[in-house]
Order: sequence, then structure tokens, then C-alpha cells
Amino acid sequence: MKYYLASNDLYIEILASVFDQIQLQAESEYPNENGGMLAGRYSTDRRTVYIEKIVMPIEKVTGRAMFKRNAKGMEKVWEHLAEEELRYVGEWHSHPNGSTRYSNADLTAMVDIEKEVAIANPLLLIVGVRKEGISAHTFYCYENNKLLEYTKMIDLKELFIGLQNQMQISLNVNRKFIGHPGSKGDATEQHWIEFLRTYLPDRYKVDKAIVIDSTGNVSEQMDVVIYDAIYTPFIFKQDGFMYIPAESVYAVFEVKQDVEGYIEYAAKKIESVRKLKRTSISMIASGKTTAARPLTKIIGGILTTTSSYKENDTVKKHLEKLKGLQTLDLGCLCNAGSFYVDYKETVPDDLDPVKDNRKYIEQVYESREINEIEFSNKDVSLFTFFLQLVSYLKSIGTVPAIDINAYLKAIHAKIDEDI
Repeated sequence: MKYYLASNDLYIEILASVFDQIQLQAESEYPNENGGMLAGRYSTDRRTVYIEKIVMPIEKVTGRAMFKRNAKGMEKVWEHLAEEELRYVGEWHSHPNGSTRYSNADLTAMVDIEKEVAIANPLLLIVGVRKEGISAHTFYCYENNKLLEYTKMIDLKELFIGLQNQMQISLNVNRKFIGHPGSKGDATEQHWIEFLRTYLPDRYKVDKAIVIDSTGNVSEQMDVVIYDAIYTPFIFKQDGFMYIPAESVYAVFEVKQDVEGYIEYAAKKIESVRKLKRTSISMIASGKTTAARPLTKIIGGILTTTSSYKENDTVKKHLEKLKGLQTLDLGCLCNAGSFYVDYKETVPDDLDPVKDNRKYIEQVYESREINEIEFSNKDVSLFTFFLQLVSYLKSIGTVPAIDINAYLKAIHAKIDEDI
């Protein structure tokens, strides 16, 4: 748990186990106040206080609106703490059925403490407690006859792990209670789709779909397709299937319960998307005509609830066997970690990246050589995958502009694209 005082650029870090002890002490005396001393250490630059223990006084007086403690008889306790390189850093007390705003008595007490202990910026923690338990808490530090309030910081690791666990529970519930393999797979795919819809920017859409090109060729049905929400001119829906033009696709993923035996399977499905024909024409951006751009790479990967492989090295060996349009870029195996594959690629200099766009992008994929395959910690696999995906999407920018007339040739029609 971490707190920040912006005006002075100061930090507090308190162990969760220490805060749990404070909670127990505050609740044990309810509806009376309770309190004690805080022991910790300072960073070398003295900008951060690390609170590692609480010290309960031997002598104290408590009431519904008062708490007084005496330091008498505590000398040996502080001597032992000093051997652990811990020192007095401040005070804490509870406010039963009250706010965590400090009182005049609290301020006066901190003035006396600064003089008594000769410590700069002593801390004060006020804990609001009700019958149901702790309701709120606020850290202050004393400076120049004022108590300055800290802001609680977000623990990103704790946040990521919490969301990871939430997703993992949902996926495991599907696996345990849905008996039919097809229904189980559909439910798992939908969880991944909803996750990506929730956290990706609105410029991206996410669906289960088949990808098509202007010649009428189609991909296999892809469990997750991330495509452009702004410049996709048409989406077909027929017989329960969704068809998305290849030019609009940013990324495709195969979803399985377990990764074992499915890496090559996923690679072939991803290849079925990457080999489709994609057009690229000039477009208007910010009122100016921009030239047709080279085709962008289509991100490909695999998403699974578990990995039955004993080591991630087994996954790496399967990834290393993939070549060309079948290569995977990243994936998430929730219980084993996420991965990304860093490639060395050779840009062909004998082809025009726009006129020969299809051959050009194929040669880029064919030239791929693996620099490294990196796995994340399994506890944050979901969000390391997500942030890596966002990074890849950012590097793509916007997909090439689609040539609508190329699709209209199927019905011997055309449109005028100028006004």
C-alpha cells in the first residue's frame, strides 16, 4: 500500500500485514478509540517512509472521543527495533463512527511529538472505524504547524492480478460446468471477445468472424478478429456467420481451452487470413490526400485458459518451427504466462511495397528469423498480453484504405469515389 504527498514529493509504503494489525487493534476497542506508534525506516533520500511494524503502548487511556498513550516502559521495545534498523516514524489512532479528518487535539499532539522525539515530518494515520469494521483511513505528515494529507496510490500489480484472477475464474467456470465441447468453446471465445471489447480503444471492433477478400476467397472462421471500427465500409452477416474484409483486419486469434497440440493448428488458421488479397488506395486524412500505403502486418496469436506443457520451453520449440505466414506474434496461456516473439525481418528491396503489396508483405513474413521468445510472469499473463497487443496495434497505426471498387467487380458495378 503506497501513498503520495505531491506538495512535498514524499511517499509512504506500509505492509499490508501491518495495516491488518492496525485494523484488528482499531476494531478490538470499538466503540472507543485506540492507537499506537508506527515503526519503520527511511529511504536514502528520505523521501519514502517504509512502515514495517506497529508498537502498542503499555499505558493508554481510551474513550469514545479520546485516546492518550504513554511511552513509559517502552524503552526496551525500541532498543530491539533499533537492532532491526527500525525507528519511530509516527502515530496512528482510530475515530469510531467518525471521519478521518484530524482534530485540533490531533494537531496539538503532533506539535508536541515533533518537539519530544526530534523527528522531521512525523506521520499521523487516522483510521475511521464503524461497527462493521474499518470504513476509511488517511495518512498525514506534520510540517510547520500543519498536517498535510497524503493521497492513496493505485497498486498496479495488485490491480492487474485482481483482474487476472477475475478472468481466470470466469474461464475455469466455463470449463467445469459447461459439458458440451462446442458450447464450452463458444463461451470461452465470448469471454475473450468481451475482455478485448472492454479494454481496447473504441477505434477497434472485436468479433468472431470469417475474413474475405475482393476475389471471393475466405479464411477459416477465426475465434477473435480485431478490425477497424472507423474505416470498415461493410460487414456481411449470412447464415449466422460474420464476414469482414481483409483490409480492415488488425489481428486474429485462435481460442482454445489448452495450448497443448494447438499451436500449429492456430498457425494454419492465421495463415488463411494473411494469404488473402488486400487492396490499398489513397485516402483523405485531415482534408489532405495521402498516398496508398504498404500493407500492414496482421497480428496473429493464440489464447488459452491453461497450458498442460510442463515447461514453457515446449511452447517455444513449437513456435520456433513455424515459418512465413504461419508465424505467431504473441499469445496468452493464462495459467502459464503470456508470450511475444521478437523477429528479425528483411524488407525486400526488389519490390514496390504498394504496387507489389501482396508479394512484398509475403516476403517480409518469409524473411522472419526469431531473435527471442519472451514469457511473462504467470500472475500477470493476461495484462502483459494485453499491453503487448496494444503496443503492436499502436505500431500498425491505421490499416490501409480499402478499394471498394475491387469488391464491386463481383457484381460488375463501380462507384465514383470523388465528389
